[in-house]
Amino acid sequence: MVLELKHAVLLIAAALLSFSCEPAVEDDDSQQTPPALEDDEQDVEEVDDPSLMTLANFENSFLTFNEKGGDLEYSIVTNPRKRGVNTSRRCGLVESGGGAWEFIWSEPYAKNFDFTANPPVFKMKVLAPKAGAKVYLKIESSDYASLAKPLEIQNVVTTKEGRWEDLVFDFTDMNPASNRYNKLVILFDAGVASSDEQWYFDEIRVPNDDLTDICLFQRWEGNPVLRPVDGKNDWMNSHIANAAIISPEHSIDGNWWMYARGGNNRNGSNEQIGVFTQSSETFSPFGPWIPYEGNPVIANGPEGSYDSWRALDSTPVVGKDGVTYLYYKARGADGKSHTACAYSSDGLNFTKLPELWLQNEGPTDAVYHEGKYYIYLGDKVYVTEDPLTTEGAEVYPTFSPGGAPSNFDDKIFFGNMLFRLKGVDKWFMAYQGSASQWDFPDRFHVALSDDLIHWTKVQNMQPFFSRGKAGTWDQCGIWFPEVIEHEDNLYMFYEGWGKEGYIADRNKPYAEGNSCVGIAITSKAAFLKWCGLE
Repeated sequence: MVLELKHAVLLIAAALLSFSCEPAVEDDDSQQTPPALEDDEQDVEEVDDPSLMTLANFENSFLTFNEKGGDLEYSIVTNPRKRGVNTSRRCGLVESGGGAWEFIWSEPYAKNFDFTANPPVFKMKVLAPKAGAKVYLKIESSDYASLAKPLEIQNVVTTKEGRWEDLVFDFTDMNPASNRYNKLVILFDAGVASSDEQWYFDEIRVPNDDLTDICLFQRWEGNPVLRPVDGKNDWMNSHIANAAIISPEHSIDGNWWMYARGGNNRNGSNEQIGVFTQSSETFSPFGPWIPYEGNPVIANGPEGSYDSWRALDSTPVVGKDGVTYLYYKARGADGKSHTACAYSSDGLNFTKLPELWLQNEGPTDAVYHEGKYYIYLGDKVYVTEDPLTTEGAEVYPTFSPGGAPSNFDDKIFFGNMLFRLKGVDKWFMAYQGSASQWDFPDRFHVALSDDLIHWTKVQNMQPFFSRGKAGTWDQCGIWFPEVIEHEDNLYMFYEGWGKEGYIADRNKPYAEGNSCVGIAITSKAAFLKWCGLE
């Protein structure tokens, strides 16, 4: 009886393992006799083209397509001819229904197509029922307010019947703008009324948007410099992020201070703020950064308080009489983001204001300059002599989304953090931006100012910094670029989201992973040249 029960359990387990959540397809043809090999159809070992990345291959990456026109039908099926340039198991199928202009169109891709690093060349493998048929490819924007004119390639013609070939759609002469397009429209046998024809397609490839190798700032090979840890630092056992650094020239004791927010696994990932320090005599950007034994210095408040759930995005500034004011994003039971403020005479023991400093907005950075405090909240700055209240503060706009090279910040910018360089009479603001996501930025940039109020974005086409390569610890989103000067180099601390060795859907906000703090480096001379200030 026991053996029979075990056998039944094994059969059930095997059945569960064989279940697939992938879209329904035709039966696999593994038992079928493969088609005869044509003279011009040798199986080839394909070499990856680094200028392209796969958008849809119907095996492990998908675009959702919809059909339009006539009785056209679209489905995902078994590859009917695993030969030549396409030996994959699955592919897409379009069955014509008699219309002359039947087409399929994709749902918007999560990230707009970026042509910064590679030309606007698209490729798609097609198995056509006849040679000499036109295949159209159109790129469109789902954001009609972007005024991006749809662009269409109409002159690509099939050359083979019943065999796979790789079709190339080159938009270079049309000069499409980067980060404005995110949809595809495909027409097979365009302009010809045909029915019951089967058009197979696969391996849709678009320009590779990886910018890591061409950025001004390059990653430290030992990253991340701070990562979540267990034990007595359990306030940061799931995330560590948003590093904000006070240099010896501005700190209360002449040493280096770093405030950062940590996350733990309580109550849906609580967030609290801790502090790390280094001696100015033995300082290295790479650490070790020594955590304060009493961390977190800003802990979650009691139930019902404005920061009972999260305290994040730490924004410290040492002001008049050596008092440290720490602005931070507070979230309570309502889940909304507000700006809170706490103050301390030693940078460790803080007193929170009984009321929020500002509702419905979060801080990014703060500067004390010539007797005034400049508190930045995204697209505006509060200028005041009293850091504990917004009453009497002057409020100025800084800048808005859009206008940066490659249109990468068209949708959102935030995380703006300021820095100054020795011997340079300018203020610099590094910030995060995205053309596609509200809270999952993929790139940093810089703006310049003479007065901390009026800002101009640098118009250099070389990317300042971008998220990491697929499979790396910071492959998804990056936040809060904090730049410091040390000797002849600039070191940028930043939050990165990802999971080492795991290739996630990089454009899906908060895919599997966590936050760590990394460092990227460039020389001071190279940065000034990049800004046009050499």
